[in-house]
Amino acid sequence: MPKISFKAFIALSLIIIVFTPILLAKTVTRLTDVYSSKESQIFDLDLWVQDNIVNADKTQFDNEEWKSQLKKKAEADMLDLFIIFANDELLYTEGMKENTQLHEEGQALSENLERKSNLNLVPYNVYSDDSFVATVYISYPIPAEEQIQSTNYDFVFYMGAFSLVSILYIVFLQVNLMKPLRAINKSSQLISNGTYSIDLPASNIKEMSYTTHTFIEMTKKLKLSKETNERLEDERKLFVSSIVHDLRTPIFSLRGYLEGLIKGIFKNEQKKMQYLEMSMKQANHLNELVTSLANYANIEGQIKLEKITEFQVNDLVHDLKQMLFFNLSEKKLTLEVNNRTSQPIAGDYVLLKRAFENVLINCIRHSPPTEKIEVFIRERESFIETIILDNGKGFVEKDLAHLFKPLYKGDEEKFSADRMGLGLTIAQVIIQKHKGTIQAANDEEKGAKIVIKIPKNIIE
Repeated sequence: MPKISFKAFIALSLIIIVFTPILLAKTVTRLTDVYSSKESQIFDLDLWVQDNIVNADKTQFDNEEWKSQLKKKAEADMLDLFIIFANDELLYTEGMKENTQLHEEGQALSENLERKSNLNLVPYNVYSDDSFVATVYISYPIPAEEQIQSTNYDFVFYMGAFSLVSILYIVFLQVNLMKPLRAINKSSQLISNGTYSIDLPASNIKEMSYTTHTFIEMTKKLKLSKETNERLEDERKLFVSSIVHDLRTPIFSLRGYLEGLIKGIFKNEQKKMQYLEMSMKQANHLNELVTSLANYANIEGQIKLEKITEFQVNDLVHDLKQMLFFNLSEKKLTLEVNNRTSQPIAGDYVLLKRAFENVLINCIRHSPPTEKIEVFIRERESFIETIILDNGKGFVEKDLAHLFKPLYKGDEEKFSADRMGLGLTIAQVIIQKHKGTIQAANDEEKGAKIVIKIPKNIIE
């Protein structure tokens, strides 16, 4: 069934409300006019009888010329006239003769005439000096009863139509307006109690249909938001417990070294310097953990992109190559960049540099010594694609679906105290803030493969 707008429905309702009483009023007026017309014509008929028969000279009732003139006048005035005189003599017009099929015999004529109700006969008895002169029957030519019956039919029809329209109107409102509103009210109570599985009835009113659809979509988003919040809450709890575990190890080691130095356990100066160096190393490690925690907290807190500029990915990678020179040199790794585009991108240089840094550090960590890390930069339809390949073992297949989750560690890193599993998570959040994507896979010939896609357009 096609949907109707609420404005059109209101307009149609107003038309029905306005015109139905008008039709009823016209019908009642017609009915009143018919009755008034009948009464008026009966009154006029009484006057005609009074003027032409009752007030006539009774001696003329025996005058054939007077009878002939009376008969002609009745026919001229379109009246069917029938008179029974005291001596049973009959006088009637041609119309009365045709309608009644009378015979000149006067047997029970008055009774027969009174039974013919369809003739609209009005009887008059004429007396002179208290003696009966004649009985006059006049049938007026107005079909008053038929008009009244026809008008009654019209009135019944209009009332029936109005009642039917009213019932359909109420049913339409009940099904398409009241029922959805009650369902929305009930669903609101369910949602406030934490139940998001709702079902709202359809409506043929466009605005109501749009409202129910919007309400259902809102409920789905609320349900998704609740599930997301519950998931984030679980991740935060896991995050806190993991942080406590990862921070406890360097703190415990640092306390042991410092207590030994304070108590003078180590008499040898060389031994003291060795423990001081180990303490500094643990302090630096602790600082790295706290820094990673602060970075993740900022990213998770939905910080905004501070400064948007245009730059080439090639320049960003070369900056990182110089900054990570010491990390690469430790394992005698080389970083090769293959740039195939001069198309710039737009974004926050500092944040993107951090994202690429986290990816490259992960590649350096898992690359065997004396190997190389390759970076391919090329232009696609609406984005710049950067592919980073290392020559390590690659990712474990079961880890691929979880690499970007906070605090996730592969099997090889589960017992590593200096890894928090936040690097790739932070990289993903930064890339997503730039409306880009980052994906991990295993290259067919080499090791791990990271694909980063960043749109060319300016990010607003």
